[in-house]
Amino acid sequence: MQEQIIFLGSIPLMNSLGSFIVNGIYRIVINQILQSPGIYYRSELDHNGILVYTGTIISDWGGRLELEIDRKARIWARVSRKKKISILVLSSAMGLDLREVIDNACYPEIFFIFSE
Repeated sequence: MQEQIIFLGSIPLMNSLGSFIVNGIYRIVINQILQSPGIYYRSELDHNGILVYTGTIISDWGGRLELEIDRKARIWARVSRKKKISILVLSSAMGLDLREVIDNACYPEIFFIFSE
């Protein structure tokens, strides 16, 4: 094994104001954080201090789908950060009827909460 020094580039020094001077011009570097495609789970407190669980599905191509369980254990869907809709309405829009959804759910009793 051989040790070798490789030059990757020069990094400018930051001044006391948090900006860089590159070729005599002040520059500010802003990094953009981009979430990778996948499924993300989180829990947070809503405005009433009640814990809300959310799962976000980010696809390689297209929009994102957020599924949220509120304090009444209702499941809501939000497509591309738009208005919340019932998971039953979303399932119906995708061509499933209520009987199919209930028959294929692990916990079908959660869907009866929507009728309250």
